Amino acid sequence: MLDRLVPDAGANNVPAALRIGGRLDRPALRTALTAVVRRHDALRTVFHAADDTLTASVLAPGETDLDVQEIAPSADGPQAALTAFAGTPFALDGRPLIRVGLLADGDDDVLCFVVHHLVFDTVSAGVFTRSLAGAYARVLRGEQPYPADEGTGPVPVLDEPAPRPQSTDFWRDHLAGFDPGALETDCGTGHNPARPTLAGGRLDHTLTPAATAAVRKLAKVLRAPEAVVLLAAYYLLLAAHGAGPDLVVGTPVNVRGDGAADAIGYHVNTLPLRTAVDPGESFRALVTRTRNVFFGALSHADAPVDALLAEVARPGASWRGSLFRHVFNYVPAPGDAGLAFGDAPARPEPAESGYCKFDLELNVLATPETLSLRVVHGTEALAEADARALVRRYDALLSGLGEAADRTVAEIEVGTDADRTALRTGYEEAVRAGGTAGFVTSAGGREALPGVRGELCLVATSRPAADDGGYDGEHPQYGPYRRTGELARRGYDGTLEVLGRADRRVTVHGVPVQLDRLEALLASEDGVRAAAVVLRKGDDTDTGGLVAFLAAPDDPQLLDRLRKRIGAELPAAAEPGSFVVLDALPTAADGRPDLAELERRAAAGGTTGAGGADDADGQLLADLVELWNDVLERDDVGPQANFFELGGHSLLAAKVAQRSGKLAGVRVRLADVFANPTPLTLAEHLRAARA
Repeated sequence: MLDRLVPDAGANNVPAALRIGGRLDRPALRTALTAVVRRHDALRTVFHAADDTLTASVLAPGETDLDVQEIAPSADGPQAALTAFAGTPFALDGRPLIRVGLLADGDDDVLCFVVHHLVFDTVSAGVFTRSLAGAYARVLRGEQPYPADEGTGPVPVLDEPAPRPQSTDFWRDHLAGFDPGALETDCGTGHNPARPTLAGGRLDHTLTPAATAAVRKLAKVLRAPEAVVLLAAYYLLLAAHGAGPDLVVGTPVNVRGDGAADAIGYHVNTLPLRTAVDPGESFRALVTRTRNVFFGALSHADAPVDALLAEVARPGASWRGSLFRHVFNYVPAPGDAGLAFGDAPARPEPAESGYCKFDLELNVLATPETLSLRVVHGTEALAEADARALVRRYDALLSGLGEAADRTVAEIEVGTDADRTALRTGYEEAVRAGGTAGFVTSAGGREALPGVRGELCLVATSRPAADDGGYDGEHPQYGPYRRTGELARRGYDGTLEVLGRADRRVTVHGVPVQLDRLEALLASEDGVRAAAVVLRKGDDTDTGGLVAFLAAPDDPQLLDRLRKRIGAELPAAAEPGSFVVLDALPTAADGRPDLAELERRAAAGGTTGAGGADDADGQLLADLVELWNDVLERDDVGPQANFFELGGHSLLAAKVAQRSGKLAGVRVRLADVFANPTPLTLAEHLRAARA
């Protein structure tokens, strides 16, 4: 589905690279490559995408002669050249989903191969590499690529057994009542575009000796695998940044059975590990619960959890998966240290596609001596500074946990020395300048870390009289304070940024939306004299939708311009489901828009004016309503029914995209359905596309 959502992105590519100590023989490599691909049916499996279907077939061995491409060098260095090669998407048009290239870098060759996730996973990469190296060495010696004792016939695609009913029941119970809105953190960009680029960034970090020692000490003391200790700390890190307390983290596991360790193909199940972070419990208790969840999940890994997507609440139109947005992967050190291609030694070389499907992927590479992190983050969710801060805090958190196993979660400090300096410096500079001093408090009541959004509290620069009742609390370091109701965050340099009223922050489709920021964007558009946005509660759902009231002239292009600006500057959930154009907005006694009156009108369903249900092309809207009912197997859908709130998911959205395109006679992308999740908004989009 991501290939359809972002067709120009290689988000589903699995790259791997090896630095070769010398030059490879190109003809011998091509012969070896052809033999390996011909041997494995999985590498000859191709797909044809048509409308809302994806059809697989296996090419005959003689139909797959692959060339070894020469990778063009980059002025930005070898990593940039490899990323460009690895990030180029595959077309699902019947051609092989594998390509191999060589990059000449000084006296070395860098061998890079890229395979689509439909037929490959990271375990396959090791199998493929060893097979290719062995075949290459034999070709150089003048032998056949595969010895006779390994057989000559093709290796069929591994047929995974059907999931056990008890495993499906386990996951159904495990995910019951889960609210995906809890995955949202209070750090990062807050941007969740309906038409994402899936651009990703990568950070590499070796944990300090103190952190590594603490993890291994805790593993012994708490009788838990170090992977479980690391995962429990990851939950704690996410909770400290506003996620949870009910959290799900995805963990990929290899589901190849006994005797199938060398099977090439996609045989990974990413398990949604769910646990709650309770501020009143000890870290020891969190590790125990995480361990139980971890082993329970492993014993039921045969059931593909994607099959339960329709049963998990989907809080709105988002391309992100509803099960998890953060991934944890513990990887023991690879055993290919002695790998060679002929007489040339080979060692792993970093290779990334430049894309990321999640907010944050924490990959831990474990050796007997060190623990190293490879962190991949979606740049639309987390800027590099945010991701770097998370990595440093994770290291500091682990270092401190060695002596804190029995402390409560609320007592465990997550920040770094740099964080404490930024918080202290920002406060002290405000006091010295004679300005208003304040701090930002998180939802849990603690001072928010730099980069984390929370409520601004103003501090009394001189202690008030004992009977002063005008303060809301007392900070242990700053003294008495007043809550302001303003949303703010402290920058990494200590500066304070006020983001708007906290009481104008609502959750739509599980995503926080700052209404005053949305209103400011709407009001800045040419011709809009005033704007106000309210949240309309749904009749049978807690999420409802946004209604924007505009004081503006009758301009047929206005809504299209506004939607484009919202999509470019704000989260996808910030796009109102309805727009109401009025001559003037009703005002309260203070001259501001009367929000109570507008909420009443929104609840009454009044959407007259631009964007209303009384559009001229009523037949298209009626056809889309019927399409919603058919795809969702319902009979109660109305023009403003949100597809995803009613149980829709990406697979069904692909059907809507294909069939609505036929209805309107225009091309409809999967991203268009995410951006326009109601029959009404999609009808408006289709009319604009036809025009």
